[in-house]
Amino acid sequence: MTDGDRPNVVVLCLDTVRKDVYDRYAPRLRELAAVRFDGMRALAGWSVPSHAGMLTGSVPSETGVHAHQRQFDPIDVDDTWIAPVSRAGYESVCVTSNIYASPVFGFDRFFDRTVPISPSRRLPAGMDVQQHISDRSTTGLEAYADFVRQALAHDHPLRSLCNGVLLKLDDVSRKLPIEKPTDFGGRAIARTLEREVTEPDGPVLAFANVMDAHGPHTPFRGLDDSIHGVSADFHSSSFRDSDVNAADGLGEFESDVERVRGLYAATVDYLDRVIADLVTALATGDDRESILIVTADHGENLGYESDGYLMNHMSSLSEGLLHVPFDVIATGGGVLESGTEGPVDVDGLSSHADLGGVIRSLAGEDPFDPFAFEREDARAEIVGSGSGIPEGGDESYWNRGQRVVYRGDRKYYRDQLGTEAVYDVSGPPSKQIERPEETVPEGLFESAFGDWVTDGDHDERAFAEDVDAASRARLEDLGYL
Repeated sequence: MTDGDRPNVVVLCLDTVRKDVYDRYAPRLRELAAVRFDGMRALAGWSVPSHAGMLTGSVPSETGVHAHQRQFDPIDVDDTWIAPVSRAGYESVCVTSNIYASPVFGFDRFFDRTVPISPSRRLPAGMDVQQHISDRSTTGLEAYADFVRQALAHDHPLRSLCNGVLLKLDDVSRKLPIEKPTDFGGRAIARTLEREVTEPDGPVLAFANVMDAHGPHTPFRGLDDSIHGVSADFHSSSFRDSDVNAADGLGEFESDVERVRGLYAATVDYLDRVIADLVTALATGDDRESILIVTADHGENLGYESDGYLMNHMSSLSEGLLHVPFDVIATGGGVLESGTEGPVDVDGLSSHADLGGVIRSLAGEDPFDPFAFEREDARAEIVGSGSGIPEGGDESYWNRGQRVVYRGDRKYYRDQLGTEAVYDVSGPPSKQIERPEETVPEGLFESAFGDWVTDGDHDERAFAEDVDAASRARLEDLGYL
C-alpha cells in the first residue's frame, strides 16, 4: 500500500461519554458507523490512567501513570501504537482540550505536533489568555490595557483579542441569568482537527480529545433545551460532587443531579451534531479516506443506583465509567471487505487494550476483521481517587486501589481493602447488578494483575504544585482540585 492509498486514522475521544447516553443521544454517529463495538470497556475510570491505557493497552499499575503520578513520563514512546504507525509513514498529531492530555503533563511528546485548545485559547494560534491573567501584576482598567498591548504585540493579534473577548463573554455569562455563549471547545476542536488532517500531503494519525461532556455543566448556546429543560442560570458548581458521593443516596441533591443529567444528555446530542459535521467536512475536503474511531476515555457516574449513587468519576469502576462507545466511521468504503454491508455490530466483550491493534489493522494492508478483537476477558484498574477526597471522608477508602476482571457476562471486583463483589453485566448498557450469592473465582485477580501500587505517604493533591497557575485554575474548574 502506497502513501497515497493509506487512510487517515483519527481517534476521537469524547471525554466522559458513557455508553447508554451515547447510544440514545448520538444517533447520527451510530448511523454513520461501519462497525460498532457495543461491548467496549475502558482500562480505567478517569482521564490520566485511561489515556495511558489507550496509548499502551495496559492498566495503571503497569504503565506507572495514575493518581500519584500524573505525568506521562513513565511511558516510552516505543511502547505506544503511535510509534509503529509513524514508522509506516504516518504523521501524528494531537488536538486536545483535556489539560491532562496536553503538554502540561507531557502528553505531547508522543506526537509530531500537539495543538492544545482551552476556554482561554479557542483560537490556538492566538495567545493563551488564562496564562496572561495568571502572570499579570496589574488590576482594573490597567489590566485590560495590558492585555490589549500584549495581544497586539502577538504574532496573531486578532486571534489573541478574540480569545480574550470569548473568555470574557463566558465569565459574564456565569454572573448573569443567560446561557453560556460558547461551548466547551467542541467546535474549535472539530475545526482544528479538520485542518490538521486534510492539509498534510501524506497520511495522518490523529488523536483528539473533546471535553464538552465533562463537568462543569451549564446551559450553553447550541444545546437542545428540549432535552435538558434547565434554566440559563444553573451551573453545576452550585453543589459539589464530592458531597453527593459522601451522602447516603441523592437526598437533597436529587433536583441538581437531574439537571446535570439533562445537560449531560443534551451535550452528547450536541457532540453528535458537531462530529457528524466533521465527518462530512473530512469527506468533502480531502481525497484521502479518513477513518474515525469514536470512543471515550471513560464514562461518567450520574447518580443512578447502578452507579452506586455516585457522581463524577472519582474512586469508582462502575459500568457507567467503564462501558464506553467505540464506533468506526469511514468517509469512504475501505473499512470492511468489499461486499460487506454495514453497520457490523460486534456485541461481545472488547477492550481499549486492543485499540492499538485496531488502529494498526485499519492503517495496514490486510482487510479489517472486527471480530478478531472480541475477547474472553478484560481488565480495568484505578490507583487512587483521581478527584480528591470528600470533606471529612475516610482517605483509606476513597483513595483505595480498585480492580475488575470481565469474563462473559460477569464482572468481578476487588479493592485494596479486600472487598470483593460479582456483577451481572448482561443487561442494558452501563448497568450492573450485584450477584451477592456468587463469589470471585480463586486466583482470578492474581493471574490478571501484579502487586498493588502502594503510596500511602503521597499527597494526591501535590501534583498541582508542579504546574503553572493557569493550569491549576483549569484543573480547579474541572473539579480535580
